[in-house]
Amino acid sequence: MSQLIIEHPSLIKVINNPQNPTLDLAFAYYVLYTCSHAYDMRERQVLNDNEWSGWLQWMRNCFKRGTIREIWKEIEPDKWFDPSFQNFINTEIVRESS
Repeated sequence: MSQLIIEHPSLIKVINNPQNPTLDLAFAYYVLYTCSHAYDMRERQVLNDNEWSGWLQWMRNCFKRGTIREIWKEIEPDKWFDPSFQNFINTEIVRESS
């Protein structure tokens, strides 16, 4: 599914009908779902502290240096992600990368 959306961003309208479906938006969903998966693995204690440290810094850098923060602000109110992950992004990532 992710591969199809990356190759054909207009397909995102099947699950979400944004004003302007772009490759950036499709890629942002993919990155956020990957981050959500890493977060879930940490919650289940699959990732050790060192692995989680790497993921955490990577997420902080993305939100600090990239455009994903703006995309997150647009899609977050629609509650596309697990509430625990949303809270984590809003309190630990967005707030810290301001």
